[in-house]
Amino acid sequence: MDNRSMPPDYTDPPKGLAPLTDNHLPKEAVAVTIPGDDYDEREPQLHVQDSVTEFRNTAAELRRTMSGHTRRGASSAPSVTMDLEGQAPVVDLAKDHAAAAGDHDEFDLKDFLENSVRAAKETGIGGKKMGVVFKGLTVVGVGADASSINNLLDTAANLVKALNPLSWFSTQSKGTDFDILHNVNGLVRDGEMLLVLGRPGSGCSTLLRVLANERKSYKAIQGVVTYGGVPASDFGRYSGETIYTAEEDVHFPTLTVKQSLHFALKTKTPGKRIPDLKKQDFRRRMVVMLTNMFGLTKQMETLVGNEWVRGLSGGERKRMTLSEAMTARAAINCWDGGTRGLDSASSLDYTRGLRIMSDTLDKTTIASFYQASEDMYKVFDKVMVLDKGRSIYFGPVADAKKYFMDMGYDCPPRKSTPDFLTGVTNPQERILRPGVDASTVPSNPVEMEEYFQKSDVYRALKADIADYERYLEEQQPFKEFQKTVLEAKTRGTRASTVFTVSYAQQIKALFARELQLMTGDRASVIGRLFLTTIKAFIYATIYVNLPLNANGAFVRGAALFSSLMFLSLMSLSELPNAMRGRRILAKHKSYAMYYPSAYHIAQVAASLPETLLQVILFSVCAYFIEGLRRDVGAFFVFVLTLYLTALAMAEVFRLAGSVCKSYFAASQAANILLIAGLSYNGFLIHYGKMHPWLQWLYWVNPLSYGFRALVINEFRGLNAFPCTGEQAVPFGGPYETIDPAYRTCTTKGQVGTELAFEGSAYTQETYGFHNSDQWWCIAAIAGFFLVLIGLNCIAMEKIDLVEGGYTKQVYLKGKAPKKNDAGEMAAPAAVNNANDAKNADADEARDLADLSTGTSFTWANMNYSVPIGKGQTKQLLTDVEGWIQPGAMTALMGSSGAGKTTLLDVLAKRKTIGTVDGQVFLNGRELGVDFERITGYCEQSDVHNPESTVREALRFSAIMRQDASVPLQEKYDYVEKVLEMMEMTELGDALIGDLETGVGISVEERKRLTIGMELVGKPKLMFLDEPTSGLDAQSSYNIIKFIRKLADHGMSLVCTIHQPSAILFEHFDRLLLLARGGKTVYFGPIGENSHTLLDYFERNGAPKCGDQNPAEYILTAIGAGVSGGKSKTDWPEAWKHSAERAAVTAELEKIAKASTEALAESQKNAKEAPREFATSLTYQLAQVYKRMNVTFFRANTYQYGRLLNALFVGLFNGFTFFQLSNSSSDLTSRVFFIFQLLILGNSFITLAQPQFMQQRAYWRREYASKFYGFAPFIISIVATELPYIVLSGFVCYAVSFWTAGLETTTERNFYFFLLFACYLIYAVSLGQAVAAFCVNIVQASIVNPFIFSFLVLFSGVLIPPQAMVRFWKVWMYPLDPYRYLLEGLVTNVLHGVQVACSDSDLLHFKTPPGQTCEQYTAPFFQAGAPGYLTPGSQTSTDMCDYCPLKNGDEYIASFGWDFAHRYRNLGIFLCYWLFNVCVAVGFTYLFRKPKR
Repeated sequence: MDNRSMPPDYTDPPKGLAPLTDNHLPKEAVAVTIPGDDYDEREPQLHVQDSVTEFRNTAAELRRTMSGHTRRGASSAPSVTMDLEGQAPVVDLAKDHAAAAGDHDEFDLKDFLENSVRAAKETGIGGKKMGVVFKGLTVVGVGADASSINNLLDTAANLVKALNPLSWFSTQSKGTDFDILHNVNGLVRDGEMLLVLGRPGSGCSTLLRVLANERKSYKAIQGVVTYGGVPASDFGRYSGETIYTAEEDVHFPTLTVKQSLHFALKTKTPGKRIPDLKKQDFRRRMVVMLTNMFGLTKQMETLVGNEWVRGLSGGERKRMTLSEAMTARAAINCWDGGTRGLDSASSLDYTRGLRIMSDTLDKTTIASFYQASEDMYKVFDKVMVLDKGRSIYFGPVADAKKYFMDMGYDCPPRKSTPDFLTGVTNPQERILRPGVDASTVPSNPVEMEEYFQKSDVYRALKADIADYERYLEEQQPFKEFQKTVLEAKTRGTRASTVFTVSYAQQIKALFARELQLMTGDRASVIGRLFLTTIKAFIYATIYVNLPLNANGAFVRGAALFSSLMFLSLMSLSELPNAMRGRRILAKHKSYAMYYPSAYHIAQVAASLPETLLQVILFSVCAYFIEGLRRDVGAFFVFVLTLYLTALAMAEVFRLAGSVCKSYFAASQAANILLIAGLSYNGFLIHYGKMHPWLQWLYWVNPLSYGFRALVINEFRGLNAFPCTGEQAVPFGGPYETIDPAYRTCTTKGQVGTELAFEGSAYTQETYGFHNSDQWWCIAAIAGFFLVLIGLNCIAMEKIDLVEGGYTKQVYLKGKAPKKNDAGEMAAPAAVNNANDAKNADADEARDLADLSTGTSFTWANMNYSVPIGKGQTKQLLTDVEGWIQPGAMTALMGSSGAGKTTLLDVLAKRKTIGTVDGQVFLNGRELGVDFERITGYCEQSDVHNPESTVREALRFSAIMRQDASVPLQEKYDYVEKVLEMMEMTELGDALIGDLETGVGISVEERKRLTIGMELVGKPKLMFLDEPTSGLDAQSSYNIIKFIRKLADHGMSLVCTIHQPSAILFEHFDRLLLLARGGKTVYFGPIGENSHTLLDYFERNGAPKCGDQNPAEYILTAIGAGVSGGKSKTDWPEAWKHSAERAAVTAELEKIAKASTEALAESQKNAKEAPREFATSLTYQLAQVYKRMNVTFFRANTYQYGRLLNALFVGLFNGFTFFQLSNSSSDLTSRVFFIFQLLILGNSFITLAQPQFMQQRAYWRREYASKFYGFAPFIISIVATELPYIVLSGFVCYAVSFWTAGLETTTERNFYFFLLFACYLIYAVSLGQAVAAFCVNIVQASIVNPFIFSFLVLFSGVLIPPQAMVRFWKVWMYPLDPYRYLLEGLVTNVLHGVQVACSDSDLLHFKTPPGQTCEQYTAPFFQAGAPGYLTPGSQTSTDMCDYCPLKNGDEYIASFGWDFAHRYRNLGIFLCYWLFNVCVAVGFTYLFRKPKR
């Protein structure tokens, strides 16, 4: 093994089991326990020679164990094994309960890996030794000025420009290209570790992504990158061997740690393994190893969680991300910000784990850490320093510090080497060595790059690259790598694929995970089944016992159509699930875990049983209660047809999700497909009445085949539908006894003179269906289902819908800065000037002078527990006490999962779940209504409105939280100061965006914005949860320094911090240290140079600190870190009985007394009572409405998508019912024209909900800090929607009303538009009301079809009022808002229309001998019968031609509607809109705080 720079306590692992010498033993005798051998625990010492003998015997035994030969009596020894690629070591700890439970004393990663490698070699498994060489690497990106923040007008202008043919041939660049990386060179051999350092924006992440062979997101990449001598262009077929792990943690939140890891391993279990080692055993052992390595053994059954689902802590989730990446077993690993969110001890443990794996498994490790400690730094072999994309150093870690000091820069005492190296690239941080001439020192990236390229270090690098390339030519390690990768593939896996397991195995693993996800979201599954059952019962009771007569024939068709409509709407609820986890899919694809198409097939397979259960529940209720044909075979055909149709329609909607990038776009596309499917299935419009241009939609529509099969199945066995009463004409007194030969049925299908018709004849005459069509239609639906699965699979494989985790900044027009401009970088850069710093500090001190508030904050005996099911609770905080005083800065520390964030949530009044017990006082009194407003809380999760710019967000926070008496300009000026302090001035006009789309500011910049959002409010008390997590050393230092200044000027604050350097730690006055379980380890002063703190720990049994970083020392002392190291001292118990604890209790009483006295004095002088919000309700409403308008004006996808949806529906509907005539059948078409417009409302419902839920999430975050109340939010979002809805309604109306030939008077036109616009407004308000009481979009998508189909069903169109069951007719029909909507629209369109029947609409009947048609029908018309005889048949004595309707009013009368009720209906409908708004307001208030 190569000699590498290592920390002092690190020793190189032995290459093999060579004879042990005394040099291998520790200086002091230690009692060592080796599992499987007899050991007397009473023996206090182990003699050296005995140790040597025992070690040799154990080593021999391990060799036999690894080969599968175990001696008798040694079966209790844990078996250690290795995946056959030499990459995945495992240990069977399952047999050892203590180890599985987390007894980490028996887990030694180094020993396990070394033994695993030996076992692999003995089994004939090769290694994967693939070094990385990059020469002249330049990565070109598009400048931020290439695009800007687009609003609706900009998008319209861009569309007009795009229609200009001259623009199609333009080659002019839209923006200024720049080099993200410029001519960088390097070499990382197999087994080596490279640390990449640089400030944010220097190109560290880009370098890691390119070295991981992820190149799609960049404009151009120049230079050479090879992997073991293989060019990057040829290494794509081994994509899973070079992985990039991003800093954000993306997982399915409802899966447990164990489930997540087992799934990953199912896709990465090698085909060739140790003999007799089954796949299940391999996975089980790997999970045990990884959870021990990363300290997750106790969290195995814990949900992973996210910012909305309670689960792992932030640090634990980061370890989960690292564990999952380890399962990929890649030869080259690129870790970007891998320690973000980890405490310093865990970070060091993680880095050492990488070191061990790199050494023993010959992995090539490249990592970028923002805040690397000195010990972490020493673990690496090489370091690369980047400054604005230029390499200013690449070489050994041991030489880097001296290199830059020789350049002319000085490293202050106690500053770690990584901080020094990063600081050299910051003109405000770096300092020159005393006596050095500044003019001779490189001071900008260009000069530093030139200096490096002329140095000996660079020449050594070039020589090293040349030597390595010669080594590659001679040894050709790629051949062994290729052989190892090929052997790892399981049986049935193609050699050319990048995946380890076969396609079938991938589907199997993904199917199991889908079932787990469904189990984790039981509420949605149960809700779907429950609503399906309820809806089926309602449907059945509406169409209960359908009569076997002429009216029953039509209603039977309506019942079958309603069944298809409901299941189609239920299938639409699959859309959110289809788009779920896209970033997870992209990550797993980069890890080469599975094909995206396999993911889709697994989703489909997992949905089969649930869909079948829904269909059966629906069918059992609907089929028998409705009185459909009582035949076992017919029932099963009914179920089969509905099942296949539901599956096919779900695939249609999934296809919309597969080709669209956002849920908004996918929802719009899905609704368009739904409208087309329901319109062209043969019920609303019979095939013969369809426009010739659009008849093709009938043949590509699964619903048309489903409807045809259901109708044939129902009617083929029904042979007698009698025409009684008004179902035969003429009807009335004298006609009931006349010969049936002189009457005719009003329904098609009558055969001969008998007043009855057969079912088969009816379907053929009415719909054009034949009995022989049934089974080929069912087969066609199944064919559609399979074809759609194929199309979805192709779309998922070919269309990359995820941007890949990087972010692209966009700015307001003309505000984008030019990045990495060579001329700008070559300009002289400033070096830290002491006088300038003093002047700046003086200015800042004046700005902060008004922050002295004298606020004290105390908490005592704080306990917090949460329910964990089955009546049990889990204690997360235990008797925690402490205080925050003005002028003092308190650090809150502890290992990951110790309860730091939980404590801050409890103190900041953010918890809504669990039981909180204890005393919390602000200035000696209980917390008031203004507590959340006057305190700032920087949470870990960075939740911001993506449509705002950075400056807009900060200004909004300032004007809503600072006192109303502060002038507006003064608030804005303070925002600019905060921007400057946070180093975000350049980002002021940048869009915040979101990580999902890849447009917006980066993760690190979001963290700074979160802090800025609180600072601009000038709080009296601040809670900061890991404010430096994910920031570079200088940014962290600036923030802590600024927080220190806040404290010095009187602000009270507490700050959790994970990885403080010694310099950062010195800024704190007090420390609250927590152990796991939320138990106090220490609360008290830190002291000068941490002497007070260190003295406490050393007095209570901790080893001497020496020259260690005190922050890292105390965490190590209490057993923090991923391994959860053990300590001889029970620190929580020690604290309970310490003098320091007694002093804390006494001080709390003293503070309480002093605060009470100060409070009494302040209350005398108080001018006004505490206010919940800083501003008035009207001011809140004005500002929130203003911002909401900006948000919606920039929501291009949402607004234009909805507008295009309205345009499509209007055109589609207009041409579907193109230029309707005045025939009787066209009166029905007029009604269905209006009915189909209702489906646009369903689209508006589903589109409004995700927008509402997003804005609600941002409002909840702001409401928690008392920006504004619930009323301004809900009023603003309702009011902001109105003009866009009216515009969409006008577009739909304009392109459909006249196209369909509905020209009437101006007043009628205006009324139609007015009521239709009100309907769309109502639909959006209904969507908002539903979203207000739903937790997420999945739940809303389940509720939507229930409500929409319920409203449509009782509207009076699908089943006429007179045909309804009395139970529903007397209350639900009058209560349905759609009833008043349709009455208003239908009467408006049909009133006064004179009917002229077409030949196909006429009914024909004979007259009795000796009578003309006019004479024969005289009593019929005198009794008030509708319709008329055609003029040509009135005098006929043979055949009468009868038109069933004379005018539109007769048709309206059949519904019981009246033209005079139009404006009454408009008023009633507006009342329903107000009701929806009230419901939305009520539920928004009730659920104003999320569960946490």
